[in-house]
Amino acid sequence: MKVVFRQSGGFAGLIRGVELDTDNLPPEEAAELHSLVQQSDLQSTTTGGNESSWRDLQEYEISVETGQGVYDVAFDDSNIPAGAAPLLDFLKRRSESRPLT
Repeated sequence: MKVVFRQSGGFAGLIRGVELDTDNLPPEEAAELHSLVQQSDLQSTTTGGNESSWRDLQEYEISVETGQGVYDVAFDDSNIPAGAAPLLDFLKRRSESRPLT
């Protein structure tokens, strides 16, 4: 499984992200990532346009590639999917600053 995470926005407008491949992670970390992705149920999450009027919200993009295909989700601090918080924390801890694009 491959997971690509991007965090942007907020007051400072910084961009952070990480790309993880479970084939390249220690077994316990790979198992944790698999579990968090399954628990997050992001595959069944529908993401609509950002209807929030808050200017300084963090925005998140997560792309998950499995043997069954690829799915992408996007959300912000105002509409984090119910089961996604633990996965989001996991990805945030591993993310690094990215160049502005």
